[in-house]
Amino acid sequence: MKKMLVLPVLLLFLLSGCKIENKSPQSARDDNYGVNQGSNYSCESSGDTQTIGTSLARTGNGDDVITNLAFKKGPVVITLTYNGTAKFTVKLLDSDGEIIAILVDRTGSYTGKVVVQIPKDADNYIVSVISEGAWQVATTKADEKGDN
Repeated sequence: MKKMLVLPVLLLFLLSGCKIENKSPQSARDDNYGVNQGSNYSCESSGDTQTIGTSLARTGNGDDVITNLAFKKGPVVITLTYNGTAKFTVKLLDSDGEIIAILVDRTGSYTGKVVVQIPKDADNYIVSVISEGAWQVATTKADEKGDN
């Protein structure tokens, strides 16, 4: 009887040292967004501290998720191009998965620019692309009026 009691107590002792945090760091959550799967995008800096992390150029074909985009607070111009006949949807989300903006949601080819107001600095934003054709996403920092 004593041996049967020792095993559950020992197991409980070992498991009590394991701590599972609800608010894990971004790197632990990245697995949910397909990070490190051979992406071909670039985030380049122009050297200006006001625009670091705001430049993105990415092309693809089909669905994709672009992560770890650290935009600065303020307006950003996002240029979108899609060549296809199916539905094309692009969303900007924050690191918690909350939608900041639906950039485009239409059927058929599309070329256009969207100005998005980034709500805060130092957040890892996510761009979600849903398509069945070739697409391109590029960003530039806009001035305070929303022009680039």
